[in-house]
Amino acid sequence: MSALSSVFPSEAHTLSAMNKIEIIARASQLHGKQEMARLEQRILADIVASGGPALEEVSFPSGDGIAAILVLTGGVEREVLKIASQMPSPIILIAHPGQNSLPASLEILARIRQDGGSGEILFGTPKEIAAGLNREVRINSAWEALRFSRVGLIGDPSEWLVASDVDRAFLKGQIGVELVNVSIDELVEGSSAHKPSRSAIGQFTKSASSVKEPDKADLSGSVAIYEGLRSIVNKYRLSACTVRCFDLVERLHNTGCYALSRLNDEQIVAGCEGDMQAMFSMYLGFLLSGGATFMANIASIDTDNRELIIAHCTCPLSLSAGFAIRSHFESSIGVGIAAQIPPGPCTLFRLGGDRLNRLFVREGTITGSLAREDLCRTQVTLSIDGSIEPLLSSPLGNHHVLIPGHHRDTIERFFDRYLSQ
Repeated sequence: MSALSSVFPSEAHTLSAMNKIEIIARASQLHGKQEMARLEQRILADIVASGGPALEEVSFPSGDGIAAILVLTGGVEREVLKIASQMPSPIILIAHPGQNSLPASLEILARIRQDGGSGEILFGTPKEIAAGLNREVRINSAWEALRFSRVGLIGDPSEWLVASDVDRAFLKGQIGVELVNVSIDELVEGSSAHKPSRSAIGQFTKSASSVKEPDKADLSGSVAIYEGLRSIVNKYRLSACTVRCFDLVERLHNTGCYALSRLNDEQIVAGCEGDMQAMFSMYLGFLLSGGATFMANIASIDTDNRELIIAHCTCPLSLSAGFAIRSHFESSIGVGIAAQIPPGPCTLFRLGGDRLNRLFVREGTITGSLAREDLCRTQVTLSIDGSIEPLLSSPLGNHHVLIPGHHRDTIERFFDRYLSQ
């Protein structure tokens, strides 16, 4: 029995390739096999015990999923390079503080880079190595989920979005994403056909701190739009969508704010105004973080103090510490959501360009919520780490995406690997 199998006898062959990492361990023949087996077992057990992903020892990479090379000793440089030549970049090397493991890894990675490849050495505490491996799992899983997915454009992008479209040929040819165009008429007609039950309306209103402007008809119509949009998502098997939502204001005298909020909580990424770049930003944020994201306007920028106010009339309720049901800000009709997102670490980012090959990303802290009457209903104040002057000098567009927690490193790595070319 291998050292790794003895640590994980029941899991090694039951998890999908996307949720585990193949480990190829190499040691010099100058070292005793039993000694190296014990060392390997200890290193890998410590990684998993520190929260790392499932690991499976293999002799050579299968090409199915992620693989990492555990450099147990020095003297294996050429052997590891042969293995690395069979693996896609970036090459992941795991090193430890003894047996000349790190010196060998440094030499190996230098040669990989000289030959035009890329890679990384994971070195440090088991917790730090586990974090690096978990990051690779998230990035790889996000790419596999994004590729060949189906996303919906429901109605055309809003007229004011003059810098937020995406090249359809790029989506299909480079990422394999299938863009499904759905007429806004189908959503309007489908929403009109739904008559929500009291329990369905109560599911929305029961947790609200207050209902200010909307009446019963507004609340029922808002839930009907959710049911109509959910039917479209199911019919076309969409993983994400964006909606030309202001047509709903004009034609149904209501909004899609609750519908989009709830879909995001149901792990269907849903953006508004037909903003394709913002939708893909939300989609990537969801795939890399595992949680809902908030698409918002940049309402105010203080470059000296690195502070922002962002706002929109929809917000996933899973992100909120409480919410009130208000009217839609611009039109003062229908339903808008005034959520309070609790303070804590956050990431603000946006993909830009019609090939999604531009990126703005910053980490920071959510510092509070506002209740101004001159902004969209959910209003969040942010303190940002690093310069926010590029938002004024070289913006990618208006809508940006807020994610709880710090995710800049993972986003940048994904972007550099798959989108920046």
